[in-house]
Amino acid sequence: MKCLLCNKEKLDSNILDIFSDDEICHKCRKEWGKKEIKFIYEGIKLRSTYLYNDAFRKALIQYKECYDEALKNIFLYGLKDKLRLIYHGYTLVLMPSSISKQQKRGFSHLKEIFACLNMDMIEPFIKIDDIDQKSLNMSERKNIIKKIKLKEGIIIPPKILLVDDVITSGATLSTAINLLHNKTEKMEIYTISYASSYKDNKAIFKVLP
Repeated sequence: MKCLLCNKEKLDSNILDIFSDDEICHKCRKEWGKKEIKFIYEGIKLRSTYLYNDAFRKALIQYKECYDEALKNIFLYGLKDKLRLIYHGYTLVLMPSSISKQQKRGFSHLKEIFACLNMDMIEPFIKIDDIDQKSLNMSERKNIIKKIKLKEGIIIPPKILLVDDVITSGATLSTAINLLHNKTEKMEIYTISYASSYKDNKAIFKVLP
């Protein structure tokens, strides 16, 4: 079996791969920089697993921008049981995606990733403008609240978990929190990865034990 990222035979790369059903090799997995952190973001508990470094970014681009749907299972590998236990009873709330990108992909990248948890999920947001945050500066990202709205008639469950692939500027999550304020009883956040600029920013985050 070949690693889905480096395309090398897994059994030739590391002895740990012999007993692993991971679809990427041990070397590629290690390069992601797994280091779970927990903190408070705008009054909401946020948990994240991987540092958003070059290796993780390249894998995410291959999945999202190169439409490599086969990678959908690698992002939550080894995390499914833990996440199901921690967030038992929650409904997953998917962050909005660029309409044009989703049409090109032919699939919802977050829905495909989080489907393995077998948890209820909803997509309550719509983007008014088809805008890609990568093209925006920090000031422009802060104005993204004007570009996202809740769908009409959407019912928000009492316990929700906002999920995204990465937190960088935090603009999308901040918008979601504002839009869902007073519409649910309990809200938490899980992102698969996080930008290094946030990790030690105590002015923004209160780090949890």
